[in-house]
Amino acid sequence: MPANSTPKQRPPAPGRSSHFPNRTNWPTEAAAAVAGAARAVGRRALAAATGELGRRVARAVALTVALTVVVLVLYDRGEVPSAAARPALAVPAGHPAAGTGTARPKDPGDRGGLRGRARPASAGERPAEVAAAWYAARSGVPRARVKPLQQDRLSPREVRVLVLADLGHGRLRTALVRLRLGPDGWSVR
Repeated sequence: MPANSTPKQRPPAPGRSSHFPNRTNWPTEAAAAVAGAARAVGRRALAAATGELGRRVARAVALTVALTVVVLVLYDRGEVPSAAARPALAVPAGHPAAGTGTARPKDPGDRGGLRGRARPASAGERPAEVAAAWYAARSGVPRARVKPLQQDRLSPREVRVLVLADLGHGRLRTALVRLRLGPDGWSVR
């Protein structure tokens, strides 16, 4: 080959440019610079994680996860109304509310109308009122001391009512009363 001749370069392959040659290996200086930067970032992240700020963030994350688990468990276990009240029992035999024996005089809170006459229960009376009247008779307390608190519709013809009775001297009792709609209106089941 003559001394002043330059070697012939090969023409680029089709689809490639001669200005950007295809290099698969980076120069060693560039690879060393990237590796050094990665090590520096890693050191800073490790220092931040092991420092006071990192400990505080870790505690906050752990507390948040623990509280989230507690809330999810509480929502998963829903309350049932029967957990807050015991079911109402049948009227004991010989009790004035059972229809035997003498009836007690009516309490002024039980009277209705303008002249204090006893109000007859209508067939279309609300189930909460029927449940409260039944539980008052069962417990032997005036109707005015029994309050319906909550009502759950079990079906179109069946309702469950939570009632609260004030028995006096700070004694309160709750009960779930099931009512069914019949031809005569609402009645205790």
